[in-house]
Amino acid sequence: MKGASLDDAILQHRAALVTTVVRPAIFEPALTLSHVVVSWLNDVAAFRSPFQSWIGEKPLSVRIQGLVWQQETSAIPMLDCVWRVGAETIVLSLSRALVEALISTVQSGLAFPTEPTASLILELALEPLVARLEDQTQLDVQLLHVREAMTLAPCLELDIAFGPVGGKGRLFLFSPLDGLVPPAFRALGELLGQLPRQPRELFPELPVIVAGGIGTLCVPAALLRKACVGDALLPDISPFSRGQITLSVGRLWAGADIEGDDLILRGPFRPLSCPLETVHMTTQPESQQEPLEADLDDVEIMLAFECGRWPMPLGELRSAGEGHVFELGRPIDGPVDILANGRRIGRGDIVRIGDELGIRLRGRLACND
Repeated sequence: MKGASLDDAILQHRAALVTTVVRPAIFEPALTLSHVVVSWLNDVAAFRSPFQSWIGEKPLSVRIQGLVWQQETSAIPMLDCVWRVGAETIVLSLSRALVEALISTVQSGLAFPTEPTASLILELALEPLVARLEDQTQLDVQLLHVREAMTLAPCLELDIAFGPVGGKGRLFLFSPLDGLVPPAFRALGELLGQLPRQPRELFPELPVIVAGGIGTLCVPAALLRKACVGDALLPDISPFSRGQITLSVGRLWAGADIEGDDLILRGPFRPLSCPLETVHMTTQPESQQEPLEADLDDVEIMLAFECGRWPMPLGELRSAGEGHVFELGRPIDGPVDILANGRRIGRGDIVRIGDELGIRLRGRLACND
C-alpha cells in the first residue's frame, strides 16, 4: 500500500470491520403468502366429502387432510409422480404400495417396472381419471415420469384408499406463493369446490363445561366498589326464583327445572342470541376526553350468578334434549359464584329477602380490594 503507513492500514481495516458488524439486518419471513393464495388455500384445504371414483373394479377414495408446511422425509417408501398439466408441472407423491396397486390393474402380478415404462403404465391405469380431469379443466394432462420421492413441503396431504390398499399422498404446492394461483391449481380448486363441505368429527368423549346460572344483575361500578360483607344483591333476572336454572356451554344455552339435586332440561341446547346495542357517539373538546373517576363510577357492569360448573361429554351434550336429567352431585343452594365478564370476583349465599331471592356476599368483591 503506497503512501500509507501500517498503522493507517490497520485503522482502515478496523473501520471496515465495524461497518460490517453494525449494518442493520433486515428481517425476512421464511414464507410469504399473497392474499389471493391464502384465500385459495383456505378453500381448497377445507374438510370436504372424499372424492370417489372407480378404477377397474376397485373403488378409489381421496380426501384432503390438510396443509403441511414443514414435512420430514416419509417413513414409508414414496414415489414422486411428475405431471404436466397444461403449461405447468405438478408433483403428486404417492406411497409405493398405492402405485403398485394401480399398476396391477393393467397387468396382474407385473413386477414394478423402470422408467419410462412405469409412468406409461401408471398413466394407462389412471386413464379414466385423466380423461375426466382433461374434460373438466380443458387442459392437457400427461404423466412425465415416476421417481423416488425427493420433493418436500409445502403440500396438501391426502388420505387415499384404493380397494383394500390405503396410504398417504402429497400434492406439492406451486412456487412462489406470494403471487397469483397458477391456472392448473385454480382449476383443481374449482373441482374440489364441487365436493360438499363436512364438519370435522370431534371425539364424543371430549369434556365440555356446563355452567349453571341462577340470575343476572346489571349494576354501576360504584356499587361494586362499595359492596361489603353481608350486603345482598338482588338479581334483575332470576329463573332460580321460579324453580328453574339456565345451563350454558359457550354460546349455547338451555333452560332446566330444579328437582331436588337434579336438573331436568326443558329443551335442547340452542344458540344464545346477542342483540346489538346502538350507541350514540358524540365528540368532546380535547380537554374533556380523559374520563374522570366519577364517570367510571357510572359504567354498568353485568354480573352473573352461577351455582356450579359440571363436566359433560360432548356426545351427551349433542343428544341432550327435553327431559334429560343432570345429576348435580351437590346442593343447588350451595355457595354461589359471582362473575363479571366471565371472571369470578366474589362468592355469596342464596337468601330470601321478602318475596325475592338474593345473593348475600361472603366477602369483599375482587374489584374493590
